[in-house]
Amino acid sequence: MTLFQLVKVALDALYEEASHKYGKGVDNEIVSRFSYLTTSYKDLSNNGRNPLNYKDPATRFAYVYKYVASHGDYIVQLLRIVREELGAVFKDKTARVTCIGGGPGSDILAVLKYLSDYSSEEPVAKVVCYLLDKEQAWADTWTELDDKLDLSRINLNVNFQPLDVTEPDSWASQRKFLEADLFTLSYFVSEVYALDEGVVGKFWATLFEEAKPGALFLYDDNGTEVFNNYFDQHWNAAGLELLKGSTNTQLTPSSSEQASELAMYKDKFGENPKLKSLLSYRILRKET
Repeated sequence: MTLFQLVKVALDALYEEASHKYGKGVDNEIVSRFSYLTTSYKDLSNNGRNPLNYKDPATRFAYVYKYVASHGDYIVQLLRIVREELGAVFKDKTARVTCIGGGPGSDILAVLKYLSDYSSEEPVAKVVCYLLDKEQAWADTWTELDDKLDLSRINLNVNFQPLDVTEPDSWASQRKFLEADLFTLSYFVSEVYALDEGVVGKFWATLFEEAKPGALFLYDDNGTEVFNNYFDQHWNAAGLELLKGSTNTQLTPSSSEQASELAMYKDKFGENPKLKSLLSYRILRKET
């Protein structure tokens, strides 16, 4: 099982959804969304920018095609680093995972890929995943993931919860997601940095304070210093332990990952999935 194979399953469903909305014009709509995402990501540190909007299925298709496989593989690589540092990532038969800003699916696919690779060395028989994201439309893509994949060894329970870190009412009364063994923050901090007028900082404080002792946090994002410094400030203030970290490391997907799985869409759009990036990461643990 490769991440590109998993992504292909999601893309087929998203393409059908976008086709239903746009008919014969669907391909032109998707091409325009590639440009929208590229332009928007260049402006993430601008305090006056509008939040990215992933509601449209053409936009979600463009994001999943372009970024999800490589971003997922980066998380798999971080999980392998955790394994080198601590041994098995998960200690019990039930693994609880919270993916903050995880609507696009990179995080949960990465966890499934990792558990597939280490099936004989991790005790996990059930994964309870909380996908927290502002865009409700992502729920259609991932909440029935177990029906689309052959997960013969693992029982998967995916729960989507709407989350807007700029609106405390969307997260202050939710408690289950704080019980996770593993929290992932994949390319999320850069999307909320410019939106933080104080409220987002309260979310970080709540997250780190109320997570259970021993919980792990995986942060990965683009190499921009301003995002790293912002996140470092918050986890340092909470007293988390840094197990491993790096800034501006060049990463490429693992050799087992083959973008050729998406050849039909590459031929259609003339767009390549993202395959390498300058990445900053932090592997953190809340002390027991």
